[in-house]
Amino acid sequence: MAGFIRFIGIFNIAVWTGGSVFFSFLAGKVFFSPEVTQFTPPPYNGLIAQAMLERFFLLHYICGILAISHLLLEWFIKQDAFPKRPVSYIGILLLLALLGGKLISPNLNVWHQQKYQFQIKTEGDPPMIESKPYSKEIRQNAKLKFSIWHGISQTVNLIMLIMLTYHFWKLIYPSNSSHLQTYSQKKRNLFSQ
Repeated sequence: MAGFIRFIGIFNIAVWTGGSVFFSFLAGKVFFSPEVTQFTPPPYNGLIAQAMLERFFLLHYICGILAISHLLLEWFIKQDAFPKRPVSYIGILLLLALLGGKLISPNLNVWHQQKYQFQIKTEGDPPMIESKPYSKEIRQNAKLKFSIWHGISQTVNLIMLIMLTYHFWKLIYPSNSSHLQTYSQKKRNLFSQ
């Protein structure tokens, strides 16, 4: 049973890390590539990217909740000391995901609309986008804020990716295991017992 629970934890962190790497370095750039902008020019490609970002943050929420559940289940089964550090670590990852998904991303959406002078309709017939004139000052301010906060968002994403990779490593190679021992050290330890 413990092996299966460990597998679930490793599988979850593999999906979480893999999904983050895939979106950050491959899929995220596609929306702004010449092949895509040929068919969906700005601001439409940005709207598609924002819809994809919602799913990206959903991946973070689901995997983060599963990771905490995994840690709590392992703690319950092993009856060891409460895993404060790993739970806090995953909690920080979840907080960063919430910061990106619930605070930064919605603001980026607003600034994107102001920058391109449109707004999304919440009801009515398609198309769900309508022109909305903004003053030059609002457009310039939105462009500046979008650039700054997009950079902050990318930095947060990079921090999360580093943290996820580290957590993945820690799950595969727990600190109490002897995975870093050489073959001769393991052999000596075996015969000295």
